[in-house]
Amino acid sequence: MTRLRTKMDALTSKAKDITIEVNSAKLHGKVLRNEVSNWLKEVKSIEEKVSNIEKKLEEQNKCWDGRMPNYYLRRKISKMSLKLIIQADELIANCNFENVAFERQAILGCTLPTTSIASKTTADKTLEEILDCILNTEMRIIGVHGMGGVGKTTIMMNINNRLMKTKDFDNIIWITVSKVDKNRLQRRIAKKLEIDLTEGEDDLDTTTKIFSALERRKKFLLIFDDMWDDFLLNEVGIPHPSEENGCKIVLTTRDSRVCRAMGAHEVKVKVLSDEESWELFKKNAGDVVLSKDIEELAKAVTRECCHLPLAIIVVGKAMCGENNVKVWQNALKELQQSNLEVKGMDDVFLRLKFSYTRLRNSELKSCFLYCSLYPEDHEICSQELIEYWICEGIIDKRETIDDDMNKGHAILGELIKVSMLETGRSTADYEIVRMHDLIRDMAIRITRTESPRSMINAGVQLQESPFEWPANAKRISLMYNDIKVLSGQPNCHHVLTLFLQGNPLEKIIPHSYFNHMCSLRVLELSGTRIKALPESISSLKNLRALLLGRCVILDEVPSLSNLEELRVLDLSGTAIRELPYGMEAMVKLQRLNLNETLELRVFPIGIIPCLSFLEELTMIGSGWKWSSMTTEGARIEDIVNSTRLAILGIDFTDLSSFLYHVKSGNWKMMKNFYFCVGPLGPQYFERNFCVEINSCNLIGEDNSLLLPYNTQRLYITSCEFISLWNVTRSLNTSELCRCRLYSCEKTEFLMADEEPLLPNLKELQMEKMPELLALCKGIPSLDALKSLESLEVNRCDKLKYLLPARLLQQLSRLESIAVWGCSGMEEIVAEEEEMEEGRNEDESSMTMTLSQLQTLRILELPNLKSISSRVLICNALKTIVIEGSHQLKKLPFCVNNLPSALKPIKVWSDDKEWWDTLEWDHPQTKAHFQSLLKFTHE
Repeated sequence: MTRLRTKMDALTSKAKDITIEVNSAKLHGKVLRNEVSNWLKEVKSIEEKVSNIEKKLEEQNKCWDGRMPNYYLRRKISKMSLKLIIQADELIANCNFENVAFERQAILGCTLPTTSIASKTTADKTLEEILDCILNTEMRIIGVHGMGGVGKTTIMMNINNRLMKTKDFDNIIWITVSKVDKNRLQRRIAKKLEIDLTEGEDDLDTTTKIFSALERRKKFLLIFDDMWDDFLLNEVGIPHPSEENGCKIVLTTRDSRVCRAMGAHEVKVKVLSDEESWELFKKNAGDVVLSKDIEELAKAVTRECCHLPLAIIVVGKAMCGENNVKVWQNALKELQQSNLEVKGMDDVFLRLKFSYTRLRNSELKSCFLYCSLYPEDHEICSQELIEYWICEGIIDKRETIDDDMNKGHAILGELIKVSMLETGRSTADYEIVRMHDLIRDMAIRITRTESPRSMINAGVQLQESPFEWPANAKRISLMYNDIKVLSGQPNCHHVLTLFLQGNPLEKIIPHSYFNHMCSLRVLELSGTRIKALPESISSLKNLRALLLGRCVILDEVPSLSNLEELRVLDLSGTAIRELPYGMEAMVKLQRLNLNETLELRVFPIGIIPCLSFLEELTMIGSGWKWSSMTTEGARIEDIVNSTRLAILGIDFTDLSSFLYHVKSGNWKMMKNFYFCVGPLGPQYFERNFCVEINSCNLIGEDNSLLLPYNTQRLYITSCEFISLWNVTRSLNTSELCRCRLYSCEKTEFLMADEEPLLPNLKELQMEKMPELLALCKGIPSLDALKSLESLEVNRCDKLKYLLPARLLQQLSRLESIAVWGCSGMEEIVAEEEEMEEGRNEDESSMTMTLSQLQTLRILELPNLKSISSRVLICNALKTIVIEGSHQLKKLPFCVNNLPSALKPIKVWSDDKEWWDTLEWDHPQTKAHFQSLLKFTHE
C-alpha cells in the first residue's frame, strides 16, 4: 500500500499538471485530444479503485484494533494493489503528450469580399448591435432592414467574416434571396448545402433533404440577404432556431414588414451622418476634393447624396480626379435641379442616375443599360455579355473578334471601377459580374423613358408573353421565365436584341412571327425546347447573332441564305442532321459553334472557303469528323487553308489526318485549340490547348505522334504504345501541364532514362493500364516531372511499386498521391537495388521529406506490404485514406515526425480489425492516429 500511495502521488501530480494545460487550451477554444481525455478518465478510474481499497483496509484495521486480521481479504487487497501499481506505472509512462489539444477545426462557410467598416461610425455601431443580437441567447431571428443602398449587405458581410474567425457557430450559410418563390429558394439553399435535388421530386422530399442537411450542420447561422417576402421556415425545410440547437437566422430586407412577418427582432440600418458622408465621399472622389476651389462644391454634392452610402460611392467615383471647377458646378446643379418628382426611393434613383449621366460616352451608357436585361442578382458571364455588345453593334469598329473582346473588357473594367457593376466569382475560363439590385432598378427606370428603350421581364416567372410589346423598344428580355408558346406577330421594327433563353419554349407561331422585326440583330433562344424555327427567321437580314445552343430537340433550321450580316451562329447541342441551307452566303460569319451536334453527318464541300472571316470553329463531339481522305463532304485541307481561324475545336477520323494538320503548322497562330483523334468521342471537353488521342496505334516509326508544341493537355485513351517516350520523343512538350493515359493495353513504361523533360507537367493520371510494369525505366534526370503536383494511378495490375525513392524525393511540389485497384502493387515507394546494397544508415537515408504532400489515398491494393521503408516527413499532410489493403502492416510515420495537420480519418467498419493489428514505432504514434479515426458504414 505504501508503494501504491507513492505511485498515486506521482500520478495525481501529473494529472493536475495536465488538467491545468487542458483548462488553458479550452479557454483558447482548442479541442481536447481523445488520447488526453481517455488518459484523464483512466486516472480518475484508478483513483476511485485506490480509494475503495483504502476504505476496505481501514475497515479491516478497525476490527479488534487490527488484532484479528482477515488474511484472505489482505491477500486480495495486496493483489489488487500490485495490479494498480502496474497500471499507475503505465499511465505515468504514457503521459508525455506533445500537445493536449488541437486547434478547433475551422467553421464551414466562406469569407466574403467586402469593404471594411471604420470603427465608431454609424455602420459600425449598427454592426455591433446586430452582432450582440446574434450572440444573445434569447434572440433567435434577427431582421436587418433599411432602404436600398444603405449598407445592409456590407454590414452583414463584415459580420460574416468576423464570425468566421470565432468559434460561435459550426456553420455560416449565406443565401441571397431576392424575388424568388419557395421552390427557387429551396434550390439556392440546396446548392449552398451541396445536396442534390431531383427534378420533379416531391415537395416533401425536398423539404426533408434540406431539414436533414441543416440538422447535420449542428449550430448554424443562416443569413438571408435581400428578402422581399416572408415564408414559413418549416415549409422550406429550415429547423426553427432554439436555445437547445443554438442556431440563428439573420435576414436583410428593405421592408420592415418582412421582419415582423418572420417574427424577427428588428434592427434598422440608418443612413450616414454628415461627417461620415463626407469622409466616404473623399475616400472615393480622391484628394482633388480638398483643393481650395472645389472643397465646398464637393461638400454640397455630398449633401445631395442623401447620406446614402451607395449613392455617395457611385457619385464620388464618378467625380474622381475631376479638377475643373465648372464641371463640379454643373454636377451640383444637375443634382439639385432634377425635373423628376422626388418621393421616397425616387430621390435615391436621382442620385444614382447621376453616376450614369457621368459616364463619358454613349457606348459606356449603352453597355451599362444592357446589363439590366438579366434577372435580379444574376451572375453574368463577362464573355457572353461582351459578345452580345459586339453583336448588337455597341462595339463594332475593330478588325477581329479579339480586338472587340479586348474593348469589351476595358468597358467592363471602367463600369466596375465606378461601382456600376460588381465583380463576382471567376474561374480559369470566365469571369463573372453582377449588377447591384438598386443600380439595376435605376437602369430599368432609365430604359423606360430614354433611348434605348427596353421591355424587361426577366426571371419573373411569366407563363405567357406580355400581350403588347412597346413598338419603340430596342431591347426585349423575357429570359428565364416559364413561357411555352409565343404567338402573334409583334410590331417591333426597332428591336435590336430579343432574349428568350431559359424558357421551356416549344413553339413560335405563326411562321410569320418575326416579319416585323426587321432591325433584329441578336436572337437568343438557348436552352429552350423549340423543335423547329418559324420560316420568318430567314427574313431577318440584319441578324448578327442566332443563338440556339442546348436546344436539344431542335432538328430543323430554315434557310439562312438571306442572313448575310450574321456574325455568330450557335447550334451546339442541337439535333440537326445537316447544316442550314445557305451557309455559304454568310460571308461575315466569325464564330460557328457546332459542339455536340451528335446527329450531324456531313459538312458540305466549299463552305469553309466562303467563310473568309471565320475566326472560331468548334465542333467537338459532333457527328462529323474531319479527314484528309474523305470523298464526301469537306476535307481537312479546307481548314488548313483558312488563314483567319484563331480558335479551333474539331474531331479527326484518324491519326494520319491529325498529323497532316499538325505538319501544316496551321495551329501556330491560334489562340486556342482542342483536337480529338480517333473513333471515340471526346471525353474531357477541355478548353485550353488540348489534344485527345483515342483508339490509335502509336507503336513504330510510321505512327509516331506529333503534337503542336504549345499543347498543354494531352489525353490518350485506348491506344497502343510502349512508353510515353514512344509517343513524345520527337516533340517539344515544354508546355504540357496535364497528361492522362487510360486503357492503353501495351504500355510498359511511362518514361525512360533518355525521356525528354516535362518541366511543367502538374497532373499525371494513369488508369487501366494492364501491361504497365513501372512508371520509370531506370532513373530519369533530376528535372523530370519537377512541377508535378498530382499523381493518380488506377487499375494498373502489373505495377509492383509506384515510384523509386530517388525520383519521389525530386518531386518537391507533389501535393496529392492516389493509388487504387492495382492488384500487383507491393510497395508505394521502392528503393533501387544498387542503393539498398550500399545504403548508409544515416538519418537522411532513413527518412524522406515530402513537404507539400497534402493527400495520400491508397485504395484496394490487396498485396500492398509497405508504403515506404523510410519514415515519411509530411508536415502538410491533411488527408489519409487507406481501404482494402489488409497486407499493409505499418504506416511510415514515427513519433518524432507525426503529421500534425491531419484531419479525422474516415475508416470503413470492415477495416477496423485491420487498423487494430497495425504495428507502431511508439505508443504515442498509435495514440495520435487512433484519436483521429472515425469508423463509418457510409
